[in-house]
Amino acid sequence: MNRDTLRVRELLPPSADPAAECGGRELLPPRAARELAELRRRAVAPPTQPAFFSRRRILVGATAAGVSAALAVVGQRLVPQESETQPVAYTPPVLRLKPVEGESGSAFLLAFAERVEKLPQERAGGAYRYLKTWGWWLNTAGDLPGGPVSAAVPTVTESWIRRDASGRQRSAYGEPLYPDPGQRETAEKAGLLAGTGEEDRIYGPGQAPTVEGDEWGDVAPFSTDPRELARQMEEVSWDGGMLAHGVSDLISYAARSGPVSPRLRAAALRVLARSRQVDVATTTTWQGRRVIAVSQSETYQGSTQRESVFFDPATGYPSGFESALFGNARSLNITVPATLGVGETLDRGWVSSTTERP
Repeated sequence: MNRDTLRVRELLPPSADPAAECGGRELLPPRAARELAELRRRAVAPPTQPAFFSRRRILVGATAAGVSAALAVVGQRLVPQESETQPVAYTPPVLRLKPVEGESGSAFLLAFAERVEKLPQERAGGAYRYLKTWGWWLNTAGDLPGGPVSAAVPTVTESWIRRDASGRQRSAYGEPLYPDPGQRETAEKAGLLAGTGEEDRIYGPGQAPTVEGDEWGDVAPFSTDPRELARQMEEVSWDGGMLAHGVSDLISYAARSGPVSPRLRAAALRVLARSRQVDVATTTTWQGRRVIAVSQSETYQGSTQRESVFFDPATGYPSGFESALFGNARSLNITVPATLGVGETLDRGWVSSTTERP
């Protein structure tokens, strides 16, 4: 195993090792090896004045000088090469989205929804919804006297959540990464590290952290009629209005109460099918899973940002996301095209206690 491959493996907690799901730990799978080579080829020196964006929704061209912000760069690698005098930033290659063939994206999603609707109703194997995800999050503070400071921590998260939003969350943190190694001490003092080692917390009713937001409870229960469901969604503000993220959050919120009915999953997909703002494609994720990608894009001063949400083709459940940047990189310390944020569901299911896994 070469030194660069060893370095990549060191950055991941043991449970996040991609090779662990590919039959062994001795070598990276071919896809990972190819992407590692691409990461190294596309390294660039970071600019002196990075941009700042919101944590979940990264708006191209947005700035917030003097304001602390969190930048979701789940998957961004920030590893300086020994031969460089300046730190360099790596991001994984943007996923290749293959547009659906032979039919429109709307027709594809409608057919997908019809298949999902015919699935049998899942049975909860216990009171806790189990979810395992991985991601790398870069936190940035722009209000420090010496200028912007950033730090990233690769993280694998497991959660066991009950209907009343109580439960357990376990996070395994990798080695902290810094775009500028000289900012390490400042970043730590500024509280930018997501965590270190392993963190295991128990939450009482209503206290468990969630991604989708509690505002969905104001419009629940959700309709299985696509028109009425779309109206309900309009009452909730999600991630700057990106419809695919809204559908993902809605399904995730509904899953707090138990397995989401096939009819509701199908209705949510039909809401997407009715939109003229989304593109539909298929792709293979970083872990080698085949998914359906629903994307929206926006352009600002030469920068185009593509937001994609992945759906499991077998179940219709959300299974990850990618934020990708094309064109002008503006003041980000990455080459383009580049991934700004990536995330993937590794496992999901229902269990009877906070010590079980599916």
